[in-house]
Amino acid sequence: MKDVFHSNGFKILIITVFVLFGVMLITAGSGGSFATNAFGFLSTPMERVSTLITNNATVAAQSVTQSKEELEAENAQLKQQVDELNRKLINYYTYQQENAQLRKFLELKNDNMDFKPVSAAVIARDPANLFYQFTIDQGTLAGIAVYDPVITESGVAGWVSSVSANYSRVTTVLSPDTKISAMDKVNRESGVVGTDVKLSDQGIVKLGMLSAGTTVKAGDIVVTNGLGGIYPRDLAVGTVKSVKSDPYDVSLYAEVTPFVDVKTVRDVMVITSFQGQGQALDDNTKPASSSSASSQGGK
Repeated sequence: MKDVFHSNGFKILIITVFVLFGVMLITAGSGGSFATNAFGFLSTPMERVSTLITNNATVAAQSVTQSKEELEAENAQLKQQVDELNRKLINYYTYQQENAQLRKFLELKNDNMDFKPVSAAVIARDPANLFYQFTIDQGTLAGIAVYDPVITESGVAGWVSSVSANYSRVTTVLSPDTKISAMDKVNRESGVVGTDVKLSDQGIVKLGMLSAGTTVKAGDIVVTNGLGGIYPRDLAVGTVKSVKSDPYDVSLYAEVTPFVDVKTVRDVMVITSFQGQGQALDDNTKPASSSSASSQGGK
């Protein structure tokens, strides 16, 4: 017990009690000003810290508001730049397609100086048409007329069957209405390219009216021979797939796979004029629907 009273902790406790007692006496004598001052001494730094935090928060809020407005303005500017780039990109692809078509035109013109081709794009297809008729974006204003041959760089695609000022409809090589005077490029044997519903469904045409002793064989190239005035000479039509007997007469015919896939073609050329156009137009080479088509304005 004596050790407790003589310990340092006990002595510190006694001193603390006396100090607090003295503070109370002084406070009572000074009307509480000391306590107030002591509290003010302790609270003033805290108030300064609180004020500083509040001011910084206000400045930060204003900064955020300004940044949002600036970001919105920047986003609007960026969107405008993106729109402009998209327009330039569209123009680039348009020019690229036009340049590619012009190169094809030049090649076509170099090989056929009498041709007057018009570039056109496929803009619509008739889903109800069994023979893949399509519409192109050029018409009479570009010099196009009914019966004009429609081709690609690969070969014959079809012919113009009706025409308006700004668009034309094309009947394809897979239509039974199409008749093309053609020949085997290897042995120069001539015939007429046509098709029927069954062959058209397979994407095939046929070179008919071949003689019984024909030398046409698989792999031969079939081209237009220029007769009839519908198609110029030496336009590619397709490749011979096989030679078969015609079930309705003694002649033979060759099944031909067209070079042009009319189901997916996107860009074409319409030959509006060529040497020999319209000459010797007869029933063997004239499209089956020519009588109705001519009423819409042929050449």
